[in-house]
Amino acid sequence: MLKTIIIISIFYFIANYIIKNLKHLRTGEPDENNTNYWMFTYDFKDRKKSSIFDKDSIEILEKRKIKNKLIILLYLTVVILFIYSNLFFTQILLFILEKN
Repeated sequence: MLKTIIIISIFYFIANYIIKNLKHLRTGEPDENNTNYWMFTYDFKDRKKSSIFDKDSIEILEKRKIKNKLIILLYLTVVILFIYSNLFFTQILLFILEKN
């Protein structure tokens, strides 16, 4: 049970670190704010461009790629936290039931 608590706390701090970096990383989207940091960059509706040759700069494309990778890591971390928290609650229930 102690190992599960340690793993949960490690992944909790990793998730908080990723969230802090996602809130700090800005890609230049006008709809981007601190409440929708968890959305992928392609979830935001694109504004129409006047020409097909109007591309975003390489720096913005790299920021978007980094942000999308961080969001994937955040989702994986949340799934792992969910699994280990269920394991932890199961261990608590087994501990309680074995006492009786």
